[in-house]
Amino acid sequence: MPDYFLADVVATSRLSPSMVRVEFGGDDLHRFHSSGKPDEWIRLLFPESRGGTVALPTCTDGKWQKPAGPTRPYTVRKWHDCSSRLIVDFVAHEGGVAAEWALAASIGDRLGLTNAEGRFHLPEDTLWILLIADFTGLPAVGRILEELPAGYRVTAHVEVPHYSDRQTLHGATDLSLHWHESYGHGDRPTSLLDIARSVKLPDGPGYIWIAGEVTAASEARKHFRDDLGFDKDRLTSVGYWIEGQARG
Repeated sequence: MPDYFLADVVATSRLSPSMVRVEFGGDDLHRFHSSGKPDEWIRLLFPESRGGTVALPTCTDGKWQKPAGPTRPYTVRKWHDCSSRLIVDFVAHEGGVAAEWALAASIGDRLGLTNAEGRFHLPEDTLWILLIADFTGLPAVGRILEELPAGYRVTAHVEVPHYSDRQTLHGATDLSLHWHESYGHGDRPTSLLDIARSVKLPDGPGYIWIAGEVTAASEARKHFRDDLGFDKDRLTSVGYWIEGQARG
C-alpha cells in the first residue's frame, strides 16, 4: 500500500550545466524506508501552483485520493538512513514541472513524495553487469555503482548532452565506463538503441539493466532478448520518459 511523506529542501547544487541536485530532509522523512533496490524511484508531489502549499492525498475507506497537484517519478540518487536525508538529481530543461521547480528551489521549499520501488535484481550466479542509460538514467547508474559489492565486472554506457555533463562515478567494482555525448542531438533525442547494438556481450552469466526513453529502452531490450537471445530473466528495462510528451 502506498504511503506519502512531506519533504523539505535542505540544500541545492548544480552538478553540471544540465543537472541539478536537491537534498530533502524534515521530520516526516523519518518514516521513509528504502526499497533496498539501487535503482529505486519515488513519485514527487508538487503544489498546484508555484509557491503554493503541497497537499498530501488522504486515504478514505482504504483508498488513496488523487493528489491535488502534478506528480512525477524520480530516482532516489542517495538515501541516508541515519540522517533521513534524500537526494534527487533533476535534468535541467525548460518546460517541465519538476525541472522548473528544481531550478528555482530554495531551502525551506516543500514537496510531497511516495514510498520507493525499484527493479534492479542480480541473479546469484552473475559474473558481469551491463548498464546502459540515457541522461535521465545517470542518477540511477551512479547509485548502482556505489552500492554494488566488489567482485563484478561492470560495463556502463551513459548518454549525456555535453562533455561537461559527465560526472565522476565511484564504486567497488571492476568498472569500464563509456560516455556518449549524443543525448538531445541528431534526428532522435536519444541514441540508446544504437549504443545497445554496439555492445559486445561478455561470456558467462550476466545481467543487463537499461533505462531511458520508453520506446528506446524497450527496443534496446528487444535487441538483447530477440536478436542476441539473451535470457529475459536477466534483463531489466525501465522507461523514464516518452518522446513527444512533457518531461519532468
